[in-house]
Amino acid sequence: MDRTSVPFRMTCGFLAALLLALAAAGCNGYQFGTRSLYTSEIKTVFVPIAEADTYRHDLGERLTEAVCKRITDRTPFDLASSQNADSILFIRLKSDNQYISGLDRYNNTRQKNMVWCISAEWKTRQEETLARLDPIPLTSIGVSVNEMSYLVAEMGQSTATVQQDLIDKIADRVVGLMEEKW
Repeated sequence: MDRTSVPFRMTCGFLAALLLALAAAGCNGYQFGTRSLYTSEIKTVFVPIAEADTYRHDLGERLTEAVCKRITDRTPFDLASSQNADSILFIRLKSDNQYISGLDRYNNTRQKNMVWCISAEWKTRQEETLARLDPIPLTSIGVSVNEMSYLVAEMGQSTATVQQDLIDKIADRVVGLMEEKW
């Protein structure tokens, strides 16, 4: 058969279409992109304001805002009101501690560490705790996350910048917990 002939080109086209159809049928159950990282049964999430067991002002609101932003940026889930959501993500800031880790020769603080402990629980509307949030069991609520950040005043950092760094780290960890286990 000549490679320029019409029957040869039709045969090659038919074989290519057949191979493509077989490949697509073999990948029928797979998901591609970031959707494959998350459950397909949940479409919407409600995130109430994080409860804070601390005396610092507005940390719960700032943490909730960061988590909501990460959910919309990194996941296929939509944020919804409490009445319309498929699931609810509860977050609690259990502690925020600060301690000095470095002094200069005049006893001025050179470095201070901030450590926050949060707990999170992701539940369905039917009050079922989604299993993928239980890697570190706690007595009362889902999973515990500890994050630490360093305040070095000489480097131009302030308490606000370190708090924002902690909020961003915790938001990344909480939204990362929403991924399916492999």
